[in-house]
Amino acid sequence: MWKRTAAAAAIVVAAGLAVPAGATADQAAGPGTVQTVSDAPHPLEGTDPTATGCHVGAYVVKSWDMRNSVYNEVQGLAQLVYSPACGTNWVNVYGFTAGNSYRVVIFDPVGGGYAHETSVAAGGNDATLQKYAPGDSCVGVMWQISNTTSLFREGWGTSTIC
Repeated sequence: MWKRTAAAAAIVVAAGLAVPAGATADQAAGPGTVQTVSDAPHPLEGTDPTATGCHVGAYVVKSWDMRNSVYNEVQGLAQLVYSPACGTNWVNVYGFTAGNSYRVVIFDPVGGGYAHETSVAAGGNDATLQKYAPGDSCVGVMWQISNTTSLFREGWGTSTIC
């Protein structure tokens, strides 16, 4: 049997194989792959921060004004949140301007692991699922604004926070 590695996951993505939204590299590889106990995700990985109670005592680590580069306007907000009690992070997203969608992704900046994303329309707000990254662990955050009619990406940003 074959053990999945981060390198193998990169090959799956580099080869242009379809990966369903929210799927891990192991899930994308399909049947016949093996996940060892050491590769198993933390029990809080991919869970809802409110349902688990992790939102209690959590605080915003960093905020990004989601600036539309076409109109040079702030049209949304992304917030990286950390829960010291749970050792988890997630991203809140708020959309302000009609005609746009607002997407955020939280991921492991080193590669591999799990990524969680969500998107909202104008007037909406939501949070990604949790990324287990306790203490000084780093997380990556990506945000983008897209026009809902033309699908043109009108603003974006990526950051690594440790």
